[in-house]
Amino acid sequence: MPTSTAKRREQTPASKVLTRARDGRWAWSTHLPGLLALLLFLLVPPLAAAAPNGAARDAAPLLQRLDHAHWIAQGHGPHVLYVIFDPNCPYCHVLYDELQPRIQPDQLTVRYVPVGYLAPSSFGKAAAILEAKNPLAAMQKNEKGFNVTSHDGAIPEILPDAASVNALHSNMSILEATGQKIVPTIIYARRDNTVKIIKGTPDQADLPAVLKEIR
Repeated sequence: MPTSTAKRREQTPASKVLTRARDGRWAWSTHLPGLLALLLFLLVPPLAAAAPNGAARDAAPLLQRLDHAHWIAQGHGPHVLYVIFDPNCPYCHVLYDELQPRIQPDQLTVRYVPVGYLAPSSFGKAAAILEAKNPLAAMQKNEKGFNVTSHDGAIPEILPDAASVNALHSNMSILEATGQKIVPTIIYARRDNTVKIIKGTPDQADLPAVLKEIR
């Protein structure tokens, strides 16, 4: 099965800025001196793109928990993809953008599972999406106005009600059960009935192969 190399990390130095290149792909630009950037690269290992095969099989209970989690669905296709995201996560925003043109052609149902921990406003923004009259429209508003420089989702935070607090804590426990508290985390059942977990955003060139794996 093809695999993807997730090159993004959970935290990014403040001196880096997410920009879109001429070919439409997102990339981090940095103003760090070359030597310091090299040292950072060597000292901070890249994230694993997916769990090993054995771990993927052990992840089946996660998929069952996700089926009953608090998520926002987009699309009506037979191939279900779960994406655990934070409203202030720039990598989640990149993945959201890259999925949009593929949902209908690839017959996807994307179930976005919100958590809130990256920034002080994340929890209130995730609650605002869950408590909206139209949660998908609220999420789309957050992504459409996302500020990639300040890593700030566009939806205003709210004071969560008790139901949202419980839902977001439950979603976070699922993320923690994957072994690494990293967003985005992608989870789906493959055609061979194993479950695959991908940490981080796949390279844009690898995304079609990932989507073709979904059962």
